[in-house]
Amino acid sequence: MRDGKLRVGIVGVGGIARNEHLPAWAKIPFAEVIAAADLSEPALQRVGDAFGIPHRFKAWQELVQLDLDIVDICTPNRTHTPIVLGALESGKHVLCEKPLATTSAEVRTLADASRRAGRLLMTAHNYRFQPVSRQTKALIDAGMLGEIYYARAQFLRRRLLPPAATFIERQLSGGGPVFDIGVHILDLAYWFLGAQQPVSVSAFVDAKLAHRPDLGGGWGDWDRARFDVEDFAAGFVRFANGTTLTLETSWLAFQPERELIRLQCFGTLAGLIWPDGIVTGETNRVPWTLRLDEMPPSSAYQEEILRFALAVRDGLPSPVPVDETLAVVRILEGFHDSAAVKREITLT
Repeated sequence: MRDGKLRVGIVGVGGIARNEHLPAWAKIPFAEVIAAADLSEPALQRVGDAFGIPHRFKAWQELVQLDLDIVDICTPNRTHTPIVLGALESGKHVLCEKPLATTSAEVRTLADASRRAGRLLMTAHNYRFQPVSRQTKALIDAGMLGEIYYARAQFLRRRLLPPAATFIERQLSGGGPVFDIGVHILDLAYWFLGAQQPVSVSAFVDAKLAHRPDLGGGWGDWDRARFDVEDFAAGFVRFANGTTLTLETSWLAFQPERELIRLQCFGTLAGLIWPDGIVTGETNRVPWTLRLDEMPPSSAYQEEILRFALAVRDGLPSPVPVDETLAVVRILEGFHDSAAVKREITLT
């Protein structure tokens, strides 16, 4: 810190940085973004001018050599690992957009680097920081649901395939909706379930609609010749404590809803639906339904970035432990591994 403020550098100034991360950092009185890096000079100039960022670089390697406390990474998935590693090795704390990496081997490498450097490493799983998520997690931890034996996680979109190469080319994204949106709802389910150890995955992963020329998208057209990831995935996960989970995710599902984001947890005392905030159960043969109080609107990105900044400033643990990120990435990686061999696989 200098002059009582954390000095922050941000790598990647695309939509997620411009619309969420940078406005969130601007609201933290004990932090300031003093540097930005991006391959696009016009984007760097626009964002740098808009947020008053004095130091600007095309190369992230130059940014991480500055006198910074934190590096915030908002680049395409497959670029995360070298940037995170470079930032940690230069002594910076790191916040990185999801997924932290697209293979468990890379996550293990980054976790080891974080421990060696003595610096915090956190994946920006913003769903954990929504008010309804925090309230729901508190109820679960208090035992209201009893033993949770099954969860159903869904993040399904209709005609919402992101056309940019950073999403549809495996060399940049690592995968399709599994790593784009499935990671959000899977991480939330994993957290609700108490971060249990996953032991096996059985999944179906394929591109069923994305190559059809007669189908369009709400976010524009995409290059079908370059599309080499899945557009749909569904899988079954077993955990060491006996809990099971299913995950469904898609960019192009034929469904009534434009977007369906839903997580159900089934327990021995009650069940719940997120984000609706509905809890159901039965007492003395009388069924009941409760609805959680509506929480005041707030930005999950603002909350996650604030919590990370406080952890750095006050010497607290990472709000999203890297070991939990490793388990989530191993499950997602397992989806592709299981689909490739067309059978259940054991996670190691």
